[in-house]
Amino acid sequence: GNGKIEEMACRDVVKRLELPVFYVYYMARIQQFYLDILGFPREVFRFKELSEEERAFYNKYHWDIEINLESLGGFREVGGIHYRTDHDLKGHQRVSGESMEVNIEGRKFIPHVLELSFGVDRNLYALLETFYAEEKERTVFRFPGGLSPFDVGVFPLVSKDGLPEKAKEVYTLLKKHGFSVFYDASGSIGRRYRRIDEIGIKAGITIDYQTLQDNTVTLRDRDSMKQIRVRTEDLSDVLRRFLSGERIQRLGEIIN
Repeated sequence: GNGKIEEMACRDVVKRLELPVFYVYYMARIQQFYLDILGFPREVFRFKELSEEERAFYNKYHWDIEINLESLGGFREVGGIHYRTDHDLKGHQRVSGESMEVNIEGRKFIPHVLELSFGVDRNLYALLETFYAEEKERTVFRFPGGLSPFDVGVFPLVSKDGLPEKAKEVYTLLKKHGFSVFYDASGSIGRRYRRIDEIGIKAGITIDYQTLQDNTVTLRDRDSMKQIRVRTEDLSDVLRRFLSGERIQRLGEIIN
């Protein structure tokens, strides 16, 4: 009621707020999804309880999921957890004349409904605002790896001297290992890096003249723009570790 965000363990939410265990379970899973999968920072995420006057009359419990969006002036609803009790099936039973009761282990009852509701457009807007940045030299979307449109971009340094052919080999190798790969051979390498930054691709692999000598490629990190060299035979393993969150400096020596 005072507008402050308070962190509580699930057991304390059940005890202090007198919420059912099943309801708090879904609160925990939803928070896990927003923080661990969608990658929202913890400080921009919260649950907000609606008062009896704010929630629909049939909702016994109603907590909204909210994200702090600077462009909209603060926390905004992106989803809701509605415990509708047996309102829906009781209404259907009343109108249809058909019993909605179930019998489980000798106990008869009308099932209750827990409705989890999320606005696709609101969540997409929240993702775009949270991970979009305009920097001096580039525009970048810092999506978590799983949300990027492709896992990795593959580029020949120049479109001659056998580099495109070698790049296509790397492209095919990564596709065989299950990666979604964006191939781009047009324009300068700097422009190609900017293009994948703009659409949020986390990893960029460049095939250069050294590749032809020692079969290594460069792996570039979208966020830091740092690069390491990786042997092509190790590339799939290193790339998988990188996309899983391992920092690039732990995967090899920074070369730029």
